[in-house]
Amino acid sequence: MITPQAPGQPLIIWSDVDAKTFDSVGYCIASRKLFIKFRDASTLCFERVPGFRFEGLKAAPRKDAYYQTYIKDRFLTKPIS
Repeated sequence: MITPQAPGQPLIIWSDVDAKTFDSVGYCIASRKLFIKFRDASTLCFERVPGFRFEGLKAAPRKDAYYQTYIKDRFLTKPIS
């Protein structure tokens, strides 16, 4: 799924995932931002994430473990309202 943005804003590509703690992930190629929507309804934005980390997260058989090992606490993180 691609989230439509205002004119001139970069697109965010969203994918549903099968994970225990989150249910979808999004990535903006232009800004290198990774978005993770957690099951508790919070969404976090991770800054300067290489595209291969987004692809690795989507492809990982254990997405929660991949997140814990390669993403959590490794990138500047901001909550999204």
